[in-house]
Amino acid sequence: MANYPSNLHAVALYLRKSRADLEAENRGEGETLSKHRRTLYAFAAKYNYSILDVYEEIVSGERIIDRPEMQRLLHAVADGRYQAVLCMDIDRLGRGNMVDQGMIQDLFKHSQTLIITPRKVYDLQDEMDEEWSEFEAFMARRELKLITRRMQRGRRQSALEGKSVSRKPPYGYLRDRTLHLQPDPATAPIVQMIFALAAKGEGAQRISTHLTTLGIPSPSGQNHWDRSTIYSILQNPVYQGHIRWGHYQYQKTAQRKNGYSRKLAAEHTKVMKYDAHEPLVDPVTYALYKEKSKRHPSVPMRKTLSNPLAGLIVCARCGRTMMRKKTYHRPYNRLLCPTPGCSTRGTHFELVEQRILHTLQSTLSGIHFSADKEQHSLLIRQLSERTGQTRKFESLQATHLQIQKQLNTLYELVEQGMYDSTTFKTRRSLLLDRLAKLEQELCEATSEQAHSLETAATLQSSLATVHDPWVLYETHTSSELKNQLLKLFIAHITYRREQDWKPPDHFELIITLRL
Repeated sequence: MANYPSNLHAVALYLRKSRADLEAENRGEGETLSKHRRTLYAFAAKYNYSILDVYEEIVSGERIIDRPEMQRLLHAVADGRYQAVLCMDIDRLGRGNMVDQGMIQDLFKHSQTLIITPRKVYDLQDEMDEEWSEFEAFMARRELKLITRRMQRGRRQSALEGKSVSRKPPYGYLRDRTLHLQPDPATAPIVQMIFALAAKGEGAQRISTHLTTLGIPSPSGQNHWDRSTIYSILQNPVYQGHIRWGHYQYQKTAQRKNGYSRKLAAEHTKVMKYDAHEPLVDPVTYALYKEKSKRHPSVPMRKTLSNPLAGLIVCARCGRTMMRKKTYHRPYNRLLCPTPGCSTRGTHFELVEQRILHTLQSTLSGIHFSADKEQHSLLIRQLSERTGQTRKFESLQATHLQIQKQLNTLYELVEQGMYDSTTFKTRRSLLLDRLAKLEQELCEATSEQAHSLETAATLQSSLATVHDPWVLYETHTSSELKNQLLKLFIAHITYRREQDWKPPDHFELIITLRL
């Protein structure tokens, strides 16, 4: 039996559900956290532990970045607040990647905080306990990988059987006990209306405006429909009666708002089960929609840039690009961090802009541009490259060529008898859909590239006349031209302002120059 310490006066309780707990709850075995809480409180009473704080992790996730309560606990442990942390098992603290495991062990070791479970006490100052905890962390990570692999295999097999394995059924469908999709009487007509409008040549923006005007709730329950929501519905093969799984790969990241980044998966990892359920769009309507989308690729209207600091200034705490928020009935606008919960405090946009200009004028005083044509040509090339439109255009062209090759390969495979006619038609339809989407993106990229060069030419002409860039900045009214002018000299700016910094001009800027 473990040699448990007694009479501890500063102990924290940490509770977290695992996947096995969720499955047990679904089988009707009771609420997990309540059972664990009763067990640990009884354990604490037995050894006379004083519980200072209780941390209950409601959200799922193995990574520390996904678990706010774990982050709070680790901050308190690092501050030396507790003598011990009491939990059901050591892998409840985390069985994520090696970076997370190393962080947890280092914090508990250096703060001399015990980890106590009903099975064992871990004192990471003791070499044997440290090695044992590392071994258990390794086994927990291995078990997690095995569980994840089995779950992915099960989902893949379910998709091959025509079952819906997404977190919730697609908009327009309900899911029965066998996980197959059935049309939802309430929302299926909305999907059919979307395809009918698209078949008449209506774009995603007009359709979203129409649905919003009718007062129909969006799939997220909002009163407003987004263009992207309409586009995702039109591009989803589920409405043709097919099940698609593994189309995207998701990777956890701390940079995104939802914690995930997404990219298209490799072709061999994707699953497509054709004719798995009742389609909501008939073949004639879908063919009309595809024909209209090819003839009239929708290019969104370019919005006029209103923020001269766009893409230049980032939050020192979370790394997100700062945003300008227009304020009414006030003589100033606001500069804010868009990350929910970020503690960086905003301030007056105009004060930040003025300080940036003053710093540039002091640092780069005396710099001017001549009317030399070679220098102006160099300026245009630099502006074009810095916008990134050229690289984007080249990437889209390469992808377009790759899909053309896939189409050629598809024809060769059907000629060799590798594909039957049904599979060939479906694969061809999917590739043509992707091709149409790419052609639309190429059209947009071409427009953006031309606009970028036009802005560069305007800036070149203005500098040839004025010579002094700061005079040009103060006299010109175009925010887009001001933004391009700043990007000639500035790589990026880091903004910092703490919550207790009261005056609006109390903020810090770190300006990284290109020169």
